[in-house]
Amino acid sequence: MDITGLIADHMGHFAVKDAVNMLVAVLFATLMATVLGMWGARKPWQEARRLGLWSGLAAAGIGFVKAQLPLAVALLALALLLRPAREAEDDRLLTWSALVIGIGCGSGASLVVLVLLPVLVFLFRWAISRNEAAK
Repeated sequence: MDITGLIADHMGHFAVKDAVNMLVAVLFATLMATVLGMWGARKPWQEARRLGLWSGLAAAGIGFVKAQLPLAVALLALALLLRPAREAEDDRLLTWSALVIGIGCGSGASLVVLVLLPVLVFLFRWAISRNEAAK
């Protein structure tokens, strides 16, 4: 067996270009969820980074399973993982938004999510007042 065969055996159903696409998807998801948290919901930097982490993990997870399982099963898995969380309603909405961003990026629709991000930021700024965000 040559090195090319060894590498191909460990790529699963992915091609080399898919690895680059996954990297872009995870980075886009993380960045966009962090922007949503900081500018849309006016959260502190640490909370916005945690939101970015959720979104990046969701993008990676969806990216890994998108060619094998229906998206609905992946969404159900994320919902089951998130269910035990006990957080305020605004924080829960923000976490779900990060997961949706991650799902969009992980399923290969990073540019669509990028186009929708300003709308989401506007909606969060409209729905969550500055005083509520400071709590």
